[in-house]
Amino acid sequence: MSVAVRSGFWIFTFGAIGYGLFNVVKPDDELVKKFDRESRHTDARRLARDSIAALKEATKQDSDIKRLSRRDAQRLEKLQKAHKAREEVDASNENEDFFSGAFKIKSEYIEQLLSQVPTLEISILPSHFDNIKREVNELQKYVVTSSFFLKEFNMRKYLGIVQNLQTKCYELEDRYVPRKKFGFTKKKLPKSDSQKQSSMDEHDGVGKMDSNKWDEKLFGFDSKNGKVLLLENNDLFQRDVALRNLKNCTIGLKGVMGTLHLTNLDNCIVLSGPVTSSVFVDKCTNCKIVAACQQLRMHTSTKCEIYLHVTSKGIVEDCSEIRTAPYNLQYDDLEKHFNMSSLDRNNNNWDSLDDFNWLAPDIPSPNWSVLDEKDRINDWTDWWLRTPS
Repeated sequence: MSVAVRSGFWIFTFGAIGYGLFNVVKPDDELVKKFDRESRHTDARRLARDSIAALKEATKQDSDIKRLSRRDAQRLEKLQKAHKAREEVDASNENEDFFSGAFKIKSEYIEQLLSQVPTLEISILPSHFDNIKREVNELQKYVVTSSFFLKEFNMRKYLGIVQNLQTKCYELEDRYVPRKKFGFTKKKLPKSDSQKQSSMDEHDGVGKMDSNKWDEKLFGFDSKNGKVLLLENNDLFQRDVALRNLKNCTIGLKGVMGTLHLTNLDNCIVLSGPVTSSVFVDKCTNCKIVAACQQLRMHTSTKCEIYLHVTSKGIVEDCSEIRTAPYNLQYDDLEKHFNMSSLDRNNNNWDSLDDFNWLAPDIPSPNWSVLDEKDRINDWTDWWLRTPS
């Protein structure tokens, strides 16, 4: 018997047997439906059926699924190309040669603006100085945000140039623009003469935030005694903050500042959030200062304790009895403010200051020292709302 005949015989035989069994044991349709509804595997079986159907649909040449996949692939390829191009641009910008050229252009533009000051009319000088300050702040932020690829020496050099531009701006402004008296402007309400003075005294402490401004760009406190003075990040962000002529005051600064100037403070407590660039301390006596910054410059001060976070070496000059400790301030949003300031929390030179009046390299300066741990304040929570004793 040939192979074809035997194969046909067995196919016919098994087909007949299968057909007979199906007719004999055919289940009831209603029973199958009931089992399908009540089975705990119904959802899994349905998902499997749907998946198989989707795969079958995808195999068709004109399938919507296949067209969608092609569109997604094209879109993904386009995004990858754009991302690669952007990375190449960022990489070309994130090097010192590119930074040096860009910094030179920006700083020369500011110098040009400063050179125009003597030739301008007094009426337009305020807006001109405002523009210069904006440019200096932008240049300062450009340096700080580039700190991750700049060498420390170059970082200090660039920040020094920025500070010189800022100082020159303020000196020219003092010379060419008559200033109003340094102090806060208060909103005047229709009160009697006897009520005006008492109202000023009552609200001279913390006060409302919108009353803390005395200039569009100049910001801070001046000529206070025995007050608690608080400012939040909404008012402080990237501002040049000045605290002057304060005595027996507690000043809380919960935010990110561009620079912080402390001048002529006596027996004051300064609790400060991160400062993007520099903290300047001048003629301060018997103060406790908690500050985080890129650079510290301290002049003509004595008997001060500084709880410090500084990413470059701090500088002291004509100072005495200065004691330092690591920055340990805590308040809500402090971590967020550190991230906004771009300060490196892992780099802190709180115990390494340069004394410009002490040139002996092998002998520690007698003008500053590390504050003993037993004498440090470890928790500032209770200090925000009380004046120094």
